[in-house]
Amino acid sequence: MRLAIGLTLVLITAATGSVWAGAALDDDKKPIRTTDPMASPDSLTTTEDKVDYGIDFRLRSVYVPRGLLEVFVSRAAGGSQSYGYGIDLVRRRGNLELQLGFEYEHINPAEGVWINSNEHVPVDEADYILSPEHSGNNFGWFTFEFTFINHTPINKYVALRYGGGAGLGVLTGEIDHYNIQCSATATNANPEPGCVPPRFGGQGQYTDPTPGTATSVKYDVPPVFPVVNAIIGLQIKPVEHMVINIEGGIRTLPFLGTSIGYFF
Repeated sequence: MRLAIGLTLVLITAATGSVWAGAALDDDKKPIRTTDPMASPDSLTTTEDKVDYGIDFRLRSVYVPRGLLEVFVSRAAGGSQSYGYGIDLVRRRGNLELQLGFEYEHINPAEGVWINSNEHVPVDEADYILSPEHSGNNFGWFTFEFTFINHTPINKYVALRYGGGAGLGVLTGEIDHYNIQCSATATNANPEPGCVPPRFGGQGQYTDPTPGTATSVKYDVPPVFPVVNAIIGLQIKPVEHMVINIEGGIRTLPFLGTSIGYFF
C-alpha cells in the first residue's frame, strides 16, 4: 500500500514537472514584446525606416562682415551682403537627409578703397573697387553641392537640424576696380579722399592700364571655387509632408536663410 502510494506520488510529481516544463518551453516560444513603435506587431524585427523624397525652395542672405575681410586685407571698404535663392532635391530616411542643392547669388564686394595685405599708402597703390552700378558688371556664383543633414526631434513638430557637405561654385560676371596712386595725405587708416579716383571727386590718380585715364581693370579670378557647408538650425513640420527650415552657418561664406519643402 505504501509502495502504491509512493509510486502514485512519484507519477503525480513527474506529471506536474512535465506540465511546468511544457509551460516553460511554451513560454520560450512566445514572441518577446517590444515597446519600439516601429516594430511590427508580434515580431522581434524592427521595420526599416521609410525612404521619402522631396523638394524644397530656399532663400538665403549671405553676409561677410568688414572685420572678417580685414583678416585678409589691410583695409576693406566695408562688409558685403547679398541674397541667394536655390532648390534642393531631398532623400530622407528616418532622421537623416541627403540633399543635392543648386543655388545662385550675387557676392559683390563693397565699393570703395581696398588696400592689400602688408601694403601701405601712399607708398603702395590702392584698389578702388566699383559697384555693379558704376562698373556695369555683377559678380556671383552658381553652386551645386551635396549636404548630409541629421535631425534630433524636440517634439513631433520641431527638430534640431545640423549637418555639412561640399560642392563647387561656378563664378559668373566680374569685379572691376581702378588702380590708384594715392595722394601724400592718404594713410591706411584714413585713405579718403587721397585714394579716391577723380571720377568720384577724390585726389587719387589712375595708374593702370593707362596712366591718367579712367580705365577699370577686372580681377583675375578662378572659374570655379569650392563650396563647404556647415549648417545648424530648426526644422518645423506644420502639417503632414511639409517642412519649414530655419538655418544658418557657413556655405564658404556666412549665411542665414529659410526654406520650405514638401515630401511626396
